[in-house]
Formats: sequence, C-alpha cells, structure tokens
Amino acid sequence: MDEKEKIAIDRKPLIYNIQRYSIQDGPGTRTTIFLKGCPHKCPWCHNPDSQSAEKELLFDTEKCTGCGACVEVCPTGAAYRKGDEILLDRKICTNCGKCVEVCVPGAREMIGQETSIEEIIKTAKQDEMFFASSGGGITISGGDPMYFPEFTIELARRLKDEMLHVAVESAVGCQWKYLDELRNHVDLFLIDLKTLDETKYKEVIGGSLQVVMRNLESLLEAGASVRVRIPVIPGFNDSDADYDAFSSYLGALRSGLEGVDILPFHSYASKKWKISGKWDEYKYRETESLQPEEVLGLAKRLKEAGFSGKDSSLTIGGIL
Repeated sequence: MDEKEKIAIDRKPLIYNIQRYSIQDGPGTRTTIFLKGCPHKCPWCHNPDSQSAEKELLFDTEKCTGCGACVEVCPTGAAYRKGDEILLDRKICTNCGKCVEVCVPGAREMIGQETSIEEIIKTAKQDEMFFASSGGGITISGGDPMYFPEFTIELARRLKDEMLHVAVESAVGCQWKYLDELRNHVDLFLIDLKTLDETKYKEVIGGSLQVVMRNLESLLEAGASVRVRIPVIPGFNDSDADYDAFSSYLGALRSGLEGVDILPFHSYASKKWKISGKWDEYKYRETESLQPEEVLGLAKRLKEAGFSGKDSSLTIGGIL
C-alpha cells in the first residue's frame, strides 16, 4: 500500500453530489451518492471534477456577467479583470470560496461538501416510496467509493440498517479485504471494466488490471450480485480485438454475473472539463458521442456469449 492509498483509506471523503431520481445507476429509481476522489485518471472521465479528493472551484464563463464582485473579494488576485473579461488564475487560487459567496449569477461553484453519514441517510430516505414502487434504492458511486473503503463500508452498513437496497459502483482496484467486508452490506456491485489490456490499464488508467479481475472473480465466488459496466471509448477499447476480449472473458463468467451494461462514450462532459479548468488536458475534445448502433458489434458478441436484452442481462446505456 502506498502513502496515497493509505491517506485515502483513513480519510472521510467529500460528497461530490447526491443525485435523486437516477435511473442509470442500478435497478429502479435511485438516489446516487457521489464521493469525491478517485485513484484513477481516465482521460475520458465524465466527471473530471470528481477525480480529486479536494474541494475544487468551477468557473463557468458563459454565466459570468463581468460584475467584478469576485475580483474585489479574492485575497490572492486569482480572480482578475482583463478588458471586459473576468479571468481565473488557478495557479494562485486557494479555493477559499469567497468568490462563490458573492457570485450572484452562479458562475462560480465550489465542488465537494463535507456531509455526515446521518445527513446522507436523511436525504436518501426521502424517496423511500419511489424505491419501493420501482425496486430502486441507493447507489454509492464516485469518483470511486473504494478509494475510501472504510467510509464506504460504514455508509453501506448504515443504509442496509434502514432496509434500503444498496448498490456500489467501483472499478474495484482496491485490497480484497475491504470488498470482502463490504459485500455483507451490498445488494449489487456495478463494476467498471475499462479494458482487458494490462498495459493500457496501467499506462492510461493507472492501476492493475490483475487486481480488478481478481476482485471481480472473488466477488462472484463469494456469491455477490455483480453487473459489469463497459464504457466504450473511441480509440481506446472499441476495436474488434477489444470486443473479442470482453466477450471471451465475461462469457466465461456468465453463470455468476447478473449482467453487462455497455456504456457508449458521450461528449456531455466537455463543459465540465472547461469549467473545472482542465480543458487543455481533455483528449476527447473533438470526439463525438457514440450512438447505440455503433456498439452493436460488442452487443452481438456478448449475446453470443450468453447475455441477452430479454432478461436485462445485457443493456446499452445501463437502464434496467
């Protein structure tokens, strides 16, 4: 365990968002709790402002009216005026949040809130009637919740004490002992499987594919309910060789898996990369969203491996 992992294990995470009425994060209508922080750095990430475990300032220039209130209160000069524009120098910004407090049009927003488990449960229970009627519940997502395993275990345990259906979405690149304890409090694991190429996994995503595969297989051996989610990314994992690898590996696990969700790349995240100040890092600026028909090659192979849309063991988009 490196020092970075130890820090994440021991700390309480910030909450990135609590999204109610979600329909793509497990069965039924759900409330999804997004923890802020992830050990991976996927260059296509749909929530780039959830990667860091620290608070972050978002600045949407399209909403900025140029009033200059942020310039007046900024203690470091990070918010400054250049001609008719208000700009942000992130190199000297300390994320103090003073500019957010005076920004009337809402162009500035601080991401990452300190929220207690009690507050999370209170919010989660507000929609119990919808969970009951739709077969839904709570999904703990991120970031990656297994970046904060002790917090995630405790949160899942407390949610199960409330008799709620609990799902956890993770790339499971963590130590098995945490998953082994967590599975006692989880009804469904949604496991992100991004590639079956060890080199690409290490160099692009950052992490060990062998750890992910071992944890996935161990969860199945332990009798856990698992769905695998495959984000299909143009130029990264959408070749015939990639599709063959996915269908071969998952086909061998078919008897234990609840199903597979194919998640086509979408470009909705572009604005998030802009307002979080990471636009220059975004490698998919010119990449258009994939349409469902563009991933039919993978769907066909998975059907041949035993998965089917008729029993929801195969979806495109993750709606169950």
